[in-house]
This record gives sequence, C-alpha cells and structure tokens, in this order.
Amino acid sequence: MLEFNSPRIVAMCLGVAISISTSAFASGKNLVAGTWIMVSAKADGAGGNRDLFGSYPSGQLILTEGLQFSDVLVNPGVPRFALSDRAMGTEAENKAVVAGDLALYGTYTVDEQGFFATEHIIASTFPNWTGLNRDTSLITETVDGDTMVERLKDPGGPQIVIVWKRAK
Repeated sequence: MLEFNSPRIVAMCLGVAISISTSAFASGKNLVAGTWIMVSAKADGAGGNRDLFGSYPSGQLILTEGLQFSDVLVNPGVPRFALSDRAMGTEAENKAVVAGDLALYGTYTVDEQGFFATEHIIASTFPNWTGLNRDTSLITETVDGDTMVERLKDPGGPQIVIVWKRAK
C-alpha cells in the first residue's frame, strides 16, 4: 500500500513542481513584470501611421511576477452613450466603443534572461484573439529602464507599436 507521507511521494511531488516551474522563477529574473501606463499606440499599415486609441490614449498593462497579465486600452475621446445602459447603445455608439477600446487578459512567459517570450490570451473584447498564443515572431516587449516598447505583428493587419512607461 502506498502512503502519502512517504519520502518517495514527497520527492516525486517536489520533482514535478520543479519541472513545471517556469524559467522566470528558475532564473529569478522577469524584466517585464510590473504595472505599465500607455504613452502611445500607433498602427503602421497601408493607410499610413495612425493613432489607435486617439491622440491621448489611456491604458494600463499589468504583468505579474506570477506570469499573469491584464491589459486595458481606451480612447478617452469615445463619446458617452446617450442612455446610461451600455446594452442599449446605438449602432454608432457601439461601433465607436469597438474601435476605441480593447481589453484582454491571460498568461505569459519569459526566457532565462527574463525577457518576454510568449503570451496566451485567455479572453479578449476582440473575440478573434480569445485563445490565441503568440510568441516573439508576433509580439515583442522590449524594456529599456522605465520604458517598454511593444511591437505586435497582427497577421492580416498593420504593425502595432505601443510605448509604455513603468507606473511609479
């Protein structure tokens, strides 16, 4: 009979825990972890370079040490709805929200040096991104001091560049 307090079971559990730990925890480095405030968001495509969330975008990206992320991007210039019920927006109001706001959350990994490596989007207000996995061939997060530059190559879409400042 197998006993749960046996040293063999403890050793096996410890081995499993060590093997599934991420390289971020193994190296003790995670250069992207923190709270970041959006400075600018631009799309460079066939139509030229344009602001994605208005001239004065508002947004926050939280990358936890536990390798979870939450990202909210807002165009503060989106007009208020005529009614106080967001489910009762007009076609024009709803279109403005879809074009001007984006939120997503999920998990991410870093490599042995602590650099961003991959992300898995659990859910997004843009449903085409829900369940998406992206590696550095599609998205990069490059940190230089208190600035991080995100570059997103969206297949079929423009290249997106978002500049973030570390929150104080």
